[in-house]
Amino acid sequence: MADRRDDPRIGSVIAGYRIEDRIGRGGMGVVYRAEHLNLRRRAAVKIIAPDLAESEGFRERFTREARIAAALQHPNIVTVYDAGEVDGLLYLAMQYIEGQDLAAILSAEGRLRPYRAVDVGRQVASALDAAHAMGLIHRDVKPANVLIEGRTAFLTDFGLTKRLEGGTRAQLTRAGDVVGTIHYVAPEQIEGTQVSARSDVYSLACLLYHCLSGQVPFTRETDVAVIYAHLSEEPPRLSAVRPDLPAGLDAVMAKALDKSPDRRFPSCGDMISAARAVLDASGPLGDTTPPRSTGRTPLAAAASEMRDAAAAARRPRVLLGGLDNHTRAVTRVALGDRVEVSEATSGGTADRARDVRPDLVILHWSPSGAAGIAALRADALTRDAKVLLLVDHGEGASRELDAAGADERLAAPFSPLQLQVKLRRLLGADAVGG
Repeated sequence: MADRRDDPRIGSVIAGYRIEDRIGRGGMGVVYRAEHLNLRRRAAVKIIAPDLAESEGFRERFTREARIAAALQHPNIVTVYDAGEVDGLLYLAMQYIEGQDLAAILSAEGRLRPYRAVDVGRQVASALDAAHAMGLIHRDVKPANVLIEGRTAFLTDFGLTKRLEGGTRAQLTRAGDVVGTIHYVAPEQIEGTQVSARSDVYSLACLLYHCLSGQVPFTRETDVAVIYAHLSEEPPRLSAVRPDLPAGLDAVMAKALDKSPDRRFPSCGDMISAARAVLDASGPLGDTTPPRSTGRTPLAAAASEMRDAAAAARRPRVLLGGLDNHTRAVTRVALGDRVEVSEATSGGTADRARDVRPDLVILHWSPSGAAGIAALRADALTRDAKVLLLVDHGEGASRELDAAGADERLAAPFSPLQLQVKLRRLLGADAVGG
C-alpha cells in the first residue's frame, strides 16, 4: 500500500466522502477507502485520472457506464453508490469490500483447491448471468476484477460494459482499442467483431483455468503471441498442467474456450455447472491424487461423467474429522470397502469437507464441536452433509450437545457393529458391509 504522506487527497473531503487511505491504482485512476460523512458508511471511491477525464468523449462514456453499473443489484456484484464531478474531479463511489482481489490471492497461493475454484467461479457466473439478463456484457472478466471477502466473491469494474441491444458492435471505447485484458479476452473482442454473453463465458473459463492450474491458459513471451494464441491455437488441456484433476475438465474447457461463440456454453452458469458435475463424478480430489487414466478421449470422458454424475451408483463419501488413532481404526473397520474415506485434522475439517463434498462427516465431540458443525451448516458446499457425533460416555445429555445440530450421536467406546447400525441409518442399508 502506498505511503499516506505522498497523496494530498488523504484526509480531504470529496463529494461528501472523507478520504482515509489509498487502496489501489489502475488504468482509470486511483481508488481510496473513504467514509461518507452523513451516512457514516464505508465506501471505495475511485478518482478518475485527470488526463483520462479530459480526453474527448470520456465524460459521456463515464456517465453512461456509471448508470449501467448502478443499475446492477446482485449479491455478487459490487454496488455503485454514487458518481459525478466535483471541483473538476470525476469520481465513482462504490461498496467497500474488506478483503483481497483474486489476482493477489492467486499470486500468493498459486492456485485454488478445485471446489474452491469452482465456488468462486459459480459466484462470478451468477453475477455475469444477472448482468446478461439485463442486456449487459462485462468484457473485462479477470482475477483483478473479482474481490474476495471471506467466502464471498464480488465482481467489480463494469467500466467496459456494453449493452446487447441495438447491434453489439457500437463502441464506447476509442476505435482500434482492444477491449479487455489480453490473457482473459475472447477472440471476437480482439477482432473487434460482435460480442455477446458468450464472450464473458470465454473470459470466465480463462479465469477458472487460472484458478485451477495456477497459470493463464495461453502463457507466451509477448502480448502479440498471446493474442495470436487466443485467435488461432487450440485450448490448452488442464490435465497437462494438473494431471490430478479429472480429464473431463479438459472437455469443459475446450467447449468454453471454443473460438466460435456459438459452440460455447450458452451461459456462464452452464459452464460452471458442467465443471462441477465433472468434479462431483470424479470422487474426492486432492493435490496428491494420482492421474486418472482413461482409454476414452477427453470429450467422451466428460460427456460420460456429466451424464452419469447424478444417476451413477457411486460409493458414499465419509470424512473423518480429527479422530484419534484408535477411533479411526475402529471406524474404518465398520465402514468397510463400500465407502470412500477421507481424513482431516480437527481444525481443518470444514476446509477438507469443501474439497471432498462428503455425504457424512464423523466428528468426536468436544467443547468446540458445535462451532465445527456450524461451519459445515453455514457453507453452501457442505450444508447437506450429515453429521455423526462420537460422544464420550457421560456427555450425552449436555445442553451444548443438544444444540449442536448433529444428525446422530454414538456413545464411545463403541464396537464396529454399533457404528454400522448408525451408518446404515445415515447412508442407507447397502452402504456398509457386515
